[in-house]
Amino acid sequence: MTFLGMYSTPLEVLYLVLSIGIALLVLFLLLALYHLIKILRNINIVTDKAKDTVDLVNHYLWQPIKIAMMIIEKGKHYAEQQARKAEKATNKKKK
Repeated sequence: MTFLGMYSTPLEVLYLVLSIGIALLVLFLLLALYHLIKILRNINIVTDKAKDTVDLVNHYLWQPIKIAMMIIEKGKHYAEQQARKAEKATNKKKK
């Protein structure tokens, strides 16, 4: 008696083939889901590292640049005031 001998009608063979096919499909979907979870975890790790890198760049690069720009703006304001004072002094000397 063979394995397929237990299944005497074509309908029983169809059910056997369908159940094997569905089992293989479920196994494939489980493996695909596992790989998707691994990929999403790796994406999460990469985005966390990118966020940390952006924070470091912001802290060590952009913040000093912003501070330097503020100092330059204050320096411009101070230089304009000094230029006005010098201009007023020269105008007074001319009169």
